Amino acid sequence: MFEPPVTEAEAQAAGFELEDYPEPEIIEVWPDNEAALDIAMMIGTRWVYPAMGGVPLGVRWEAIYPLMDRRASGEAWDELHEYMMVIEAEALATLREFAPKDKAK
Repeated sequence: MFEPPVTEAEAQAAGFELEDYPEPEIIEVWPDNEAALDIAMMIGTRWVYPAMGGVPLGVRWEAIYPLMDRRASGEAWDELHEYMMVIEAEALATLREFAPKDKAK
């Protein structure tokens, strides 16, 4: 998610200098991907979790479709849906990669 850069006043209030903070990474988004990224940033709590907690199983598509409906229709909607499926798959892969591992195995 986007975090605004630390201001000099914030750095000094925390006891640091502005130079102590890394330069913010700028990521360019291609225009074709802007709608999918905007929706991905809105997903928030729209994930399906297993009954006992843990890594999400996927997104609640019934909660995502209204967001997609506001952004596109027809073939553009189908393309947006494909982008969202890729985002979901990659997010799940990353969440699984960094999830605590079961040491009993």
